[in-house]
Amino acid sequence: MCDANAFDHWADSYDQDVAQSDQAETFPFAGYAQVLDRIATQVLAHEPAQLLDVGTGSGVLPARFYQAGWQITAVDFSEEMLNQARQRMPNAEFILSDFSAGLTKRLAGRLFDFIVITYALHHLEYNKQVKFLRSLLALLKENGKILIGDICFETQSDLAACQKRFPGEWDEDEFYPILSEIQQHLPETRVAYEVVSFCSGVVQISNSMVG
Repeated sequence: MCDANAFDHWADSYDQDVAQSDQAETFPFAGYAQVLDRIATQVLAHEPAQLLDVGTGSGVLPARFYQAGWQITAVDFSEEMLNQARQRMPNAEFILSDFSAGLTKRLAGRLFDFIVITYALHHLEYNKQVKFLRSLLALLKENGKILIGDICFETQSDLAACQKRFPGEWDEDEFYPILSEIQQHLPETRVAYEVVSFCSGVVQISNSMVG
């Protein structure tokens, strides 16, 4: 199970560890930098507005939006990770909260133009992922979008193939998002997926079925 204390201890070396895995093109972080770039390209194509970053970690990605003038609300369950993010975004809004228990009450009634979740959704069990995504959809403005960058797969068979390829590195306690499952359980939304690497991609979800 995902542990805030573990991430507190990982905070100082997290960015370096992830970058090493990405550069070596190994599971689980192969494609990490590209995933962040794809999300950044989508967000930065719009005028600065309100953005919610869930599982913000050390704040590497939302800092790019912050520097471009976006109003950032950053949520994470690790105080040390948030401390890293604060150094990058001193005037952002930070919320210490474990999203596995649902949305914090501090977000009630709020609306955002973008909601970003990178390398965090996989900590939720599959049945909780859909429930959580529904709660996030309620926080979107009319033309808003949820952007998920993660270790994820188009189908269950794609996931199984990756698991077979990397049995030693596979984490049985994590639940890597599967596009086909998300589409099946959120039929009222528009869901799109862009493959980035053999184990990563970007999922885009919006309330509108058009556009």
